[in-house]
Amino acid sequence: RDRYSCYPKGAETLNDTNLVLTNYDENFDFTSEKTYYLRPDVVYVDTTATEDPQVNSTILSEVRSQFAAIGWTEVDTIADASEVTMVVMTSVLTTSITQISYWPGYGGWYGGWWGYPCCGYYYPVSYTYNIGTIFIDAFDGSSHVPGSDVYPPVVWTAIMNGVLGNTIASASTTRIRSVIDQSFVQSPYLK
Repeated sequence: RDRYSCYPKGAETLNDTNLVLTNYDENFDFTSEKTYYLRPDVVYVDTTATEDPQVNSTILSEVRSQFAAIGWTEVDTIADASEVTMVVMTSVLTTSITQISYWPGYGGWYGGWWGYPCCGYYYPVSYTYNIGTIFIDAFDGSSHVPGSDVYPPVVWTAIMNGVLGNTIASASTTRIRSVIDQSFVQSPYLK
C-alpha cells in the first residue's frame, strides 16, 4: 500500500532546491588571453516560454559581473576568431512536469475490527508544474567562425536546474544571481 510522508530535515527554502552543474574541457587553456564575447540575448529553447526582459537582463548582467570579477575582458564584437578566447551563450529551457498520485476516496482504508482493507477506493489526482533551467555555454573562440551556423566545441558549461519556477516571470533575480555566482565558484579553472 502507498504511504505519503515528507522528510523533516529536507529543503527549508526554495534556494535549498538549487542544482548547479558545471563541466569543462580539461584540454582547453583557460589561462590564455582571457577575453570573451557574450551573445547579447538569452536564447529560449522552449518556444512555449514567454521571454521576460528582467530575467534576461539579470542573467546577462550577472554573467558579465562574474567574468569581470575573475579578470576576463568582454569584447563587443568579433570579426575574427582569434580575437576571443571564448564565445559565451546563455539560454533558458522550461519543461512541464505532470505527476499523478492516488488518494483515498470515501471509505479509504477501513481496518474494522479485523484490520484489513475494506470498502475503499482510490482516485487519481494530477498536478502539473513547470521548471526552468538556465544554461551558460562557452565555446572555443579560436574555432569560432563568425556568421557560421556550426558551433565550435564547448569548453565550459554551467547548468542551473529548477531556477525559474512556474513561469519565467516568477523567477527571483536574487536566486538567478545566486546560482550563476555558484557556477563560477565551482569553476576555479576559469580564474
